[in-house]
Parts: sequence; structure tokens; C-alpha cells
Amino acid sequence: MGREEVLAELDKRIKRLEAEVELAEERLRYLEDIGAPARYTTPRGDAGSVYYLLLTAVWVLLGFIALMAVGHRLPSGFNIPLLPYAIVVLVVVVLPLAYYYLSRREEPKTPMEEVEERERLAKLVLSLFYRPLREAVEKDDRKKMESLAEDLLNNPILADAIERTNEGDPRVMAYALYLYAAYRPGLEDEVRETLRAVGNKPLRALLSSLVEG
Repeated sequence: MGREEVLAELDKRIKRLEAEVELAEERLRYLEDIGAPARYTTPRGDAGSVYYLLLTAVWVLLGFIALMAVGHRLPSGFNIPLLPYAIVVLVVVVLPLAYYYLSRREEPKTPMEEVEERERLAKLVLSLFYRPLREAVEKDDRKKMESLAEDLLNNPILADAIERTNEGDPRVMAYALYLYAAYRPGLEDEVRETLRAVGNKPLRALLSSLVEG
């Protein structure tokens, strides 16, 4: 398998992601035309509950601070038991606020938000990985491949986009690029072993070009 076959595999992935972006843009236009909500709104009752919890939290914490201040000013040997009060603060205030925060994070996305997210991820993978990789393969730029491998390991935004678009495991993909960039005779077995772990087709084609033919 030669460079042309690797480029062909890259072109397939690039065209697929470009088609996803175009489809997402068409879907967004349709959702805008029918007036789909950009995001779900929190009911007023929930907002009132939050304000109540915050007010209660401030009130209880101020009381806790006041008790501590009073305790420090009392004569030695006379202590106010603060532990029960701290437990009350935890149970009455902190836990409900934590529950509310976690439940807010799990709010369902609107169809428009989901489409926007898919479009964003596809654009990230195209601009930060596949297009630079195609250029590097075309020019046989091993330094650029090492740089892309570093990005896969050190850029959490790219790594997350790679995983969520089902392009492969960023760590395995990074190792494949490092191996290709540093390849020398004697590493054939390592290449074949890595091929068993790599699910990304363009990178499989890239590694295969080292040991086939």
C-alpha cells in the first residue's frame, strides 16, 4: 500500500465529515425556519427554588461564621459545639445545591443544540487533524506528523472531538503517528502489533505502507 492509497483513505474521511457539516447546516436552517428553540428554558419554579437555596445558604453560613467568632471570644473552657451546626449546613444547604447543579448539567439538549454540536465536532476534526494530516502525508512531513501526535495527546478539545466523532482512540492514533514518523528497519513487528490496535482507517493505511509490498 503506497502513499496514493493513504491519501485516498484520508479523502474519504474528509469528504464524509464535510458531508456531515453540510447536512448539519441544512438541518440548522430548517430548525430555524420552523422556529425550534435554541435551548430549553428553566421553569420559573426551579429558578425560585435556586434563589431560596442561595438565600438559605448565605443565611446559614453567616450564622456559622458568627458562631465561630463568638466561640473565639468566649473564655477558655467554654466552647460552642460547632460540629452539629456544620453537619446541618452540609445536609440542608450544600447537598441540595450540589444536587441542583448536577441535575442542571444533565438537562437534555434541544435538537438545534445537538446539530450544532455535531457540526462543531466535525469541523474541529477536519481543521485540526485530517486536513493537516493529509498535507503531511502528501509532503512526507514526519515532523508535522509528530506535531499532530502531540496535539492528540495534549489538546483535550481535539481528543474529545476525535472520540465523539468515532474516529478512534486519540492515544492509539498518536502512537501510530509517532511510530510512522520514527520508523526504521527492525520495527516491523512493532508496526504489525500496533496495526491490531488502530481502528482509524487512514492511520491503518499509513502504517500498512511500511510493512506491505
